[in-house]
Amino acid sequence: MADHYSRRSFLSGVLACGTLSAGAVYLLPGGRSLPSVELRMISGADPTGARDLLIDLWNRAHPRTTIRLVNPITSGSGDERTSMLSKARAGEADIVNLDIIDVPEFARQHLITPIPLADSLQFIEPARRVSQVANDPDLYWAAPFNTDVGMLFRRRADERDTASHGLARTLDEEIADGSQQFVAQLQPNASTYDEAFVVNVLEHALSRAPDLIDRDGTVSDDLERWQLALAPLRAAIADRRVRLSGDETDSLNSFVDNRLRYMRNWPVKYRELQQAGDPDVRNGRIQVEPLPVGILGGQSLAIVARSPHADRAREFVEFLTDDPAQKILAAHGLTPTRISAYGDANLRAVIPHLIRVREAVEGSRSRPVHPNYRAFAKLVRDHANALLHDGRELTPEFAVEIRRTLS
Repeated sequence: MADHYSRRSFLSGVLACGTLSAGAVYLLPGGRSLPSVELRMISGADPTGARDLLIDLWNRAHPRTTIRLVNPITSGSGDERTSMLSKARAGEADIVNLDIIDVPEFARQHLITPIPLADSLQFIEPARRVSQVANDPDLYWAAPFNTDVGMLFRRRADERDTASHGLARTLDEEIADGSQQFVAQLQPNASTYDEAFVVNVLEHALSRAPDLIDRDGTVSDDLERWQLALAPLRAAIADRRVRLSGDETDSLNSFVDNRLRYMRNWPVKYRELQQAGDPDVRNGRIQVEPLPVGILGGQSLAIVARSPHADRAREFVEFLTDDPAQKILAAHGLTPTRISAYGDANLRAVIPHLIRVREAVEGSRSRPVHPNYRAFAKLVRDHANALLHDGRELTPEFAVEIRRTLS
C-alpha cells in the first residue's frame, strides 16, 4: 500500500512540473517590456492546496502579471457571495471565483464580463452550460474551474460486496430503524444560508422524483409531488435511520469515528480519507458511487467588468482551466471540468471511482440558474426544516413561493 501513496505523490509532482512548463507559453513576446500588474482574485477557502499551488506556479512563470489572492473567505458560500459582490461593485477585484449558483446574479448586475472559452466542447457539459450566455453559444459569463456533485460513500462488508445500492434503496431497505447508519448534511446549522442542507434535501427529493428539477434547472411547483418525494426521507429521520450532520466535515468525522456504512458527501472527501491513512480506503473497502440524481456544484472564474486588466486576467483564467491545471485539481481531490482529466490513466490509477464521478456530473441537475436562487434556497430551507424536523407538512404556500421566486 505504500506504493499506492508514493505513486500519488509522484503524480502530483509530475503534474506540477508539467503545469509550470505549460505556464511559460503564456509569456508574450517581449513580455518583459510590459508594465508589471498585480491581479486581485477573490475566492473562498481551498483546503486542498491545489488553487494556491497553481497561483504560485503562475506567478513564478509570469513575474510581470502576478496574482494576489485577497483574504480567502472561510465562512461559506453565502459569505463568499456577499464579499465578492462588494469587491466587484467597488472595483477592488479583477477575478472572482464564483459558486456556480451566483453567476446569474453577477451577470444581471453587470458585474462580470462575458468571455469566450477556448476549446469549449472539451469542458464537461453540465459545468459549461450553466455559465453560457443566453442566445450566444460562443460566450460564457464564467469559465468552469472545478465542478462537483454529491456521491454516496459505502463501506463494503468484504471484497465480494460490490453491489451498487442507490440512495432510495439504501434508506428503504439497507438500514435498520434506530441504527443511524447513514450520515448526511440534513441538520440545518447556524448559517444563514444552509446550502449543504438545501442540496441534500434536493438530492433526496430527486431520488424519488427525478423530474422535480429538469436538466435546465427548472423547478416543479407541484406540491403533491414534493410531498411524496420527501415523505420517505421524513420517515427515515423519524425512524432514526439517518444520522444528522450540519456540514460535510462533521459528516466525514461521523462516518469514520462510528464506522458507518453510508455517507453522502462530495468527492473531495475521499482524498481526505486517503491523506488520513484510513485503513478501509487502503484496503479498498470504501466504494464511492453516484446518487440517483446528484446536484451540480462547483466554482467558475469570472472577470470583473470594472477590471482594467481584463486581457491579462483572461490569460490566467485560461491557464487555470487548461488540461495540466485541471489534472492538478483532480490529483488533489477536486472534481475537474476538463473531459481529458477523466481519461488520464495516472489519475484513474489513484482515484478508482473517477469515471463514476464523471457519470454523476453528467447525470446531475443544476439548481435553478436564476438571479433569485438564494431566495429559493431559503424557501427550501425553511419549509424542508419544518417538514423534516418540526413535524409540519408542506403547505400550498411552498408551491406559491416557488412560482413567485423563480418567475
